[in-house]
Amino acid sequence: MNPFEIPGPQLRRMGATRPVPGEAAALHGWLHSRRLVLLKTLLTRAERARLPAAAARALREHWALLEDAELHDAAAARDALGYPAAGNWLANALAAPSGDGFVAALAGLGPLAATVATAAGCDFRLDLTAQDQRLTLPGLGSYRTGAQRVRMVATADTVTFLPQGGRPTSLLRQALRGPQAPAPTPPPTPWRPLGPLPGAPAVLDDQDPHLAQETGRAGLAGLLPATVTAPDEAYEWRELWARALDLLHEADPERAAEVATLVRAVVPVLWKPDGRASATRLAAPWAVLTTLPQTPEEMAEVLVHEVQHSKLAVLGGVVQLNHESAEAVYRVGWRSDPRPLGAVVQGTYAHLALADLWGRLARRASATPAERAAARRRAADYGAQVDHALFLLLGSGQLTREGTEFVEGMRHRYQRLSSPGGRAVAGYADDADDAANAGNTENAAGRLTNGHFG
Repeated sequence: MNPFEIPGPQLRRMGATRPVPGEAAALHGWLHSRRLVLLKTLLTRAERARLPAAAARALREHWALLEDAELHDAAAARDALGYPAAGNWLANALAAPSGDGFVAALAGLGPLAATVATAAGCDFRLDLTAQDQRLTLPGLGSYRTGAQRVRMVATADTVTFLPQGGRPTSLLRQALRGPQAPAPTPPPTPWRPLGPLPGAPAVLDDQDPHLAQETGRAGLAGLLPATVTAPDEAYEWRELWARALDLLHEADPERAAEVATLVRAVVPVLWKPDGRASATRLAAPWAVLTTLPQTPEEMAEVLVHEVQHSKLAVLGGVVQLNHESAEAVYRVGWRSDPRPLGAVVQGTYAHLALADLWGRLARRASATPAERAAARRRAADYGAQVDHALFLLLGSGQLTREGTEFVEGMRHRYQRLSSPGGRAVAGYADDADDAANAGNTENAAGRLTNGHFG
């Protein structure tokens, strides 16, 4: 069987949006396999290109370091390679024009290889190119420097940055990642680590340029990167994250666990019209780009919404759910402009999860009568949008076999949510049905863990 063939029952379970045991492992396996395929595609393009001698030597060195990291600690290397910024850098490098543009894009493989090797515990010495006066290590942080070139030396438990013509900075490997409780006044050092978010492996990433880059997806051009510099700003982000997770734990423990497991980065952004917005880069799943939410409820909604987009981005990278047509566009309840079918699939999937979320928020023991009523209205609004969108999807004639199975899973879930007195409305019994069928998901993940660089 092709490792990217996903059985119909599994696609229907995924379409239901509910977290099930083994699904996170399958998603990580699919993403890793897809990322290795794209990396090897990049290597093939580079080998066929007429690279300058220095660029060709650097490419060989960076690729060899990735291979060493995988041999040294495959799990750690895989985890570092799965960071969202790695995917967005890779998408931009593959799309770079031939010539100088492609050579410049390839230089980004160096910091990625250094990050993967650092995570895997490798010793190495690597000369890297800084951009915009900083050297960014995806998922770790950035080293600020006025030098164009920085030598990074990793030995035992120590990492040293040696800027060209400047003073070296040495750190413990474990210090490359920020502490759980950042100091009110960070010590003066050129190294600025990313701050972890409480209760999860996620970080608040306002540093990586590859997470802020636009990769051509319509509708995201108004998002601008935002830098969190003041300690009280970072505290506000951390507090909203923690309170949103607490809220999810109360209303939907399975969803809370899914968010805490899958989200790798929260990326602060600004929205040009000075409003609120959130987004997911399809090439960078598990990164939640968002303006600062105003309440824990809004933060919880953003996290659940964008996690669905990330899940679908990973799934769409390994199976084709629909055929696109330039002429076929559709009107949906959540946008004023007509949307292609792929965008309708994305939006329906996210809004189905939000209808479920707000229904559960309405049933919280701690909710006031006013909060219950408001949550029920939100659930009903999202449900109405999903109802219309499912009608469009199933009647489009553009779904593949896999897409039909997936949308049928959404339809079945929506019917349970909207059925008066149904189990999904009354409580959580339907989640057990999904968990009982989780074995196929875990098996699918197991088939995809054998890819490597060599």
